[in-house]
Amino acid sequence: MLVKFYQHSQYGNFTNMGKLTDTKLRAMKPNGKIQKESDGDGLYAYIGAKSKSISWQMAYRFENKQKVLTLGRYPEVSLADARRKCLEARQVLADGRDPGLVKKSEKEAALLAEKEKTLTFETVAQQWFEKQYAASPPVTAKKIQWHLGILYQHIGKRPFSSLERRDIVEAIMPTQERGCIDTAHRLAQIANGVCLFAWGLGYADRNIADRIGTTLKAIPRRHRAAITDPEKVGGLLRRIQGYNGAGLSVKYCLNILPYLPLRSEEIRLARWDEIDLENAVWTIPAKRNEHGGGMKMRVAHTVPLSRQVVDLFRELKNIREMNGGGELCFPSPRSASRTITAEGLLAALRDMGYSKEEMSIHGFRTIFSTLARENNLNPDHIEKQLAHKEQNAVVEAYDRSQYFEQRRILMQSWADYLDSLREQKA
Repeated sequence: MLVKFYQHSQYGNFTNMGKLTDTKLRAMKPNGKIQKESDGDGLYAYIGAKSKSISWQMAYRFENKQKVLTLGRYPEVSLADARRKCLEARQVLADGRDPGLVKKSEKEAALLAEKEKTLTFETVAQQWFEKQYAASPPVTAKKIQWHLGILYQHIGKRPFSSLERRDIVEAIMPTQERGCIDTAHRLAQIANGVCLFAWGLGYADRNIADRIGTTLKAIPRRHRAAITDPEKVGGLLRRIQGYNGAGLSVKYCLNILPYLPLRSEEIRLARWDEIDLENAVWTIPAKRNEHGGGMKMRVAHTVPLSRQVVDLFRELKNIREMNGGGELCFPSPRSASRTITAEGLLAALRDMGYSKEEMSIHGFRTIFSTLARENNLNPDHIEKQLAHKEQNAVVEAYDRSQYFEQRRILMQSWADYLDSLREQKA
């Protein structure tokens, strides 16, 4: 009956098939030699010289080249299944296609489909995270993972290939609806980074999150709290000078900070080996450790020190040396190996009576930027002292000047000005 099916099937009249039987196949045993037993029409059972099992092979010609197609192993692929596969391959050949190439492409397509099932948004995002943030400070890495966690709740287990732009938007919208506009925009930035990464690796044919932030509400403009009225600045300086409520490190850090409008991390993590008191210069490194801890823009910054700052640092160093010394200028009172925190500085300001709407640690930079300009000090020197990145890429490429000597004059003038404000009567 099986032979009759082959003789009258849709594949044509293959009367040469049917020479093999299961009895013959079971009789084939590996003997260290190549063995072939033909079933007809190119199909044969094959045992190689080093083989331990029978495989099905089909010999055929395509574009005048002799080729072989493997159809599986016996008995996993039965004799009947082998004949069926041979007939299907012959039909592909009759259609003018190479059965070997068709099988290869089908196998690749199946592997790709299986891979796409396991290549979820979360797996791609983790690859992106390892690439972009492996060497980032722990605090930064933790924040990124927290934001990714929000996206994972909505699309983490979805196959990446199935995602559309609207899926990304719908994953972000609940955050916006809760009024967290800043967080929603950060989610959009991260999603864009992940999708751009996926596009670059060939996981997608486009970046489905490109400019997705344009679908969100605009971020409200905010300014960090700062006192900019000269009279009130004088009052702030007097309160700082008289404050003794949070330990030595906080006291001296807050007294030095107005003279040197640095970012919180740049001053809190200061080390004595960075500061040359004899030459009145502090060189803040681009990075203090593998996690950063130096300059925000990762470019070393030389800071000229006014007489007042040198005196404060000398006082602090003398006190430290009398109490055992240490590498850190502003160690935590709880651990000599750790520095004071930004929260500690903020708590001191609150203890002095300044609310979060009135004054922030970053506000000391605003005081310097605002009042120095109001006193007609050179804006280029001010920007260089603040270590701001040049917004114009062309200017940045050609302007390598550090204005060090000019900044030395600037910072001494600024320190004298602050002293005059402190000494004024309220």
